[in-house]
Amino acid sequence: MKGALATLVRGAAADVAQPFRAARRPIAGLKACATGVAILMSISTASAQDPFPDGPGKDVTVRMCGTCHPSARGAAVRLTRPGWQDVIAKMVSLGAKGTDEELAAVLDYLSANFKGDAPKPVNLNTAPAIDLESVAGLLRKEAAALIAYRTKHGPCKTLEDLKKIPGVDFKKIDRRRDRLVCF
Repeated sequence: MKGALATLVRGAAADVAQPFRAARRPIAGLKACATGVAILMSISTASAQDPFPDGPGKDVTVRMCGTCHPSARGAAVRLTRPGWQDVIAKMVSLGAKGTDEELAAVLDYLSANFKGDAPKPVNLNTAPAIDLESVAGLLRKEAAALIAYRTKHGPCKTLEDLKKIPGVDFKKIDRRRDRLVCF
């Protein structure tokens, strides 16, 4: 098989190179280039490994998630079960369709095959703006307000201290309380 594949690739490379040798036929050259690229892409796609391991729920997961995302994207994520629950809830709110049984099967499959460690809590007294945005869920202007406040007034002792920061929606912090600390 390797010999046939190498011959196919060499042939495609020759087809791609041919138009540059005979510049008199630019349209034919473009067709040959497109054909070569298509062949090489199909070879790499065919040889790519399925990133989803076999197991109960694989088919429904690939079907439901593959509607909007390439499989490699979902397979690259590692989350805890509650993390996957949040992702699935978000996808459903964005329009993902499935029965309760299918959603449960997807959750079980992802939780079993794409496990992650519980995230380390973010210290709001030292966190950079990017962490305040991504982990705490703050908008850029809210993260800037929190950083300005802690710079001027010093570190917070409890999350409740953050209620008095103007321009910060404390409800966002409260919703992510389990991932945030002040010390």
